[in-house]
Amino acid sequence: MGEFTTGILYPRKYEPKVLTDLPKSRQPYFHRNVNHQWNAFFLQDEWLETHQTVQFLLQLSRHCVPLLWFHDSEENGWGFRLFDGGYEVSSATISYSLDVELAEAEFGRLYPHVDVEEAISENDDLRQKYEEILDRVVRSDQYRREVGKGITRVRPQCFSRFVGPKQVQQIRSLFDLQLLTEVDEETGSSMLYDSVDLFKEILGIEEMVWVNYSYLASGGRE
Repeated sequence: MGEFTTGILYPRKYEPKVLTDLPKSRQPYFHRNVNHQWNAFFLQDEWLETHQTVQFLLQLSRHCVPLLWFHDSEENGWGFRLFDGGYEVSSATISYSLDVELAEAEFGRLYPHVDVEEAISENDDLRQKYEEILDRVVRSDQYRREVGKGITRVRPQCFSRFVGPKQVQQIRSLFDLQLLTEVDEETGSSMLYDSVDLFKEILGIEEMVWVNYSYLASGGRE
């Protein structure tokens, strides 16, 4: 099983409409009950890479069915795209690798003739230099700007189609840039890596764990 989750969630009350329209996606799919509030379907085009898939979701959402495409990769990050009323009304991408990418770029600028991976693994002094650079990066304005680019299209009010006012406010607070990038001085960690679990808890989709079309198609053997 690939260590990632991706699927399209929607409120269970729309199940009859969704089951009627799913064949119109013109691709293999799976449909599952997530819990008492949510259902999900899993398309073969699980990363929404084709125009046809996106148009299907837009068309389905036009018929009063709000849809939340959610993805979560333990190593790379997570995000969502929210479709409602025939439009993509909100989205977010949280990357876990931005700090490393920026640190490696800075390391390469300072040490242009040194291979960063080799240096980190074989040279204690250079490894310490890299760690110092990484520590500066996660506290930099540049890093905050890069994280901010992934949440510019977050529209918390759009989640009112799924949850109540309290949860909408919690989502608004969750996607606060200062909160996401603030570094705990004791542990060196930030809320960025916990944000996906908080998002799932707010929406009540904790059951969406390591499930995707490929996994279902394999019968749970991957």
